[in-house]
Amino acid sequence: MRVTLTAQSGEVLTGWALNVSRGGVRVILDGMVELGCELEVSLSTGADPVTSCGGRVVWVQEEPDGIVCGIELHDAATREGGGRSP
Repeated sequence: MRVTLTAQSGEVLTGWALNVSRGGVRVILDGMVELGCELEVSLSTGADPVTSCGGRVVWVQEEPDGIVCGIELHDAATREGGGRSP
């Protein structure tokens, strides 16, 4: 899945979702993202409508191919009783 991350500052990063679960997504990006950064996360297969929700970067790892990071999805955490609000 294609992923677009929009920071509160308006900065937009694009990349690919490597793993998607109910509570979060692991993505690979060309640009750097800050730990703890609040984002609007948009996922798309290209054929389906875009799915968007709020998220927060919970880990970042530099790899030879780019930046891999884990994003906790707020809407999913709230639905599952995670106690975090968007």
